[in-house]
Amino acid sequence: MVQAANTVYLDCFSGISGDMLLGALLDIGVSEEALRGELNKLGLEPFTFKVTRQTRQSIGALSVQITSESDQQFRNLATISDLLEQSSLDPAITERALKVFRRLAQAEAKVHGKPVDEIHFHEVGALDTIIDIVGVIAGLHLLGITSI
Repeated sequence: MVQAANTVYLDCFSGISGDMLLGALLDIGVSEEALRGELNKLGLEPFTFKVTRQTRQSIGALSVQITSESDQQFRNLATISDLLEQSSLDPAITERALKVFRRLAQAEAKVHGKPVDEIHFHEVGALDTIIDIVGVIAGLHLLGITSI
């Protein structure tokens, strides 16, 4: 028997960022409390997760802003992998997040002509970017989305 996939369609006519996608997932039903709970499982330094409704160019959406007083950085694939593997996230979320970060590292390695283990993340290693990526994956998981 073939199972129906729970699919979300993204129409990114103006582009999209991690915080925009997080806001969209909250807008379609992800519980803010549940999402915060998942993100807290990362065991990161304290951070602020602020959700507000905004309108730009006559388009309304939820906006997510992540800030932290911490200068905690995860600058390579190994440290991000350790963070994810040592977290108490659902294994499905951890696995998908690891795939995303591996793919980003492979792309960086190809562009810079270096092996993956020599790649030094800049924006990708920042706390807010890690929260954006893991938050989107957790949000998709919480909604039961299996296909994009």
